Amino acid sequence: MSSLTANEFNANQEKKTGQIIKQVPEGYLITEGNYNLNSVILNLVSKLFYSFFSLALFSQFLGVLERSPLSEQFLNRLFVIFLGICLIISIYNLTKYFYTVIDQILVSLSFAPPELIFTNYPLSLGEEVSILFRRRLRSGKIIRTAGIVNANLACIEDVLYYRNDKDDNLTFASEKVIDRHLPEVLVPAYESAIEVLFNFKIPVDASATFEAKNNQINWILDIFLDFPKLLKEGSKFYLQVQPQIFLAK
Repeated sequence: MSSLTANEFNANQEKKTGQIIKQVPEGYLITEGNYNLNSVILNLVSKLFYSFFSLALFSQFLGVLERSPLSEQFLNRLFVIFLGICLIISIYNLTKYFYTVIDQILVSLSFAPPELIFTNYPLSLGEEVSILFRRRLRSGKIIRTAGIVNANLACIEDVLYYRNDKDDNLTFASEKVIDRHLPEVLVPAYESAIEVLFNFKIPVDASATFEAKNNQINWILDIFLDFPKLLKEGSKFYLQVQPQIFLAK
């Protein structure tokens, strides 16, 4: 097992997460994966079809019970109640998902994808890091309400392993080796973009980014935006953190 190089890691993350990594005049830019509208709409249509199909099936089942001499029995009524509850839960989840999709579409029409800008990349263990988070508005609009930006840096180790020699099934385990909440930042109103600078140090005794067949270590930066009546969502960025580099004097 061997760790990935920076280029291999970047290509792998672009494939898995859709985030794009490129060099720009300011340094290195990571863009969160664009919102895939086609797949979301397709998923929404499939959920609608499933809900209508369940409703039609439930109606047919009620009709059968009404014509059945056993319709007065307790177990049949209990079964109908159970199906009704499942249908209500399904419709509730569909409504919630539909609302989320509409909100994401409206946000993607008003805002460009979230971005991170680094001076140096990949990062290194023990390094003092300055990261600029940026979320621009489209068409020269401005943010008319103040908001709060929170960030959380985590190092997560995922492992697949056998519990014992006789076990043929792999067991999955995940552990947050590092879970650090960064200071909250207030963004004033009447800005043309959400821009926040985060400063932190990557622990020198932590583990570098690593990926193998049954083991991987990921560094993840989660950004949470809370702007009342405008924007309330999170962004996830996968970071490449390499072992500490010692420069020759």
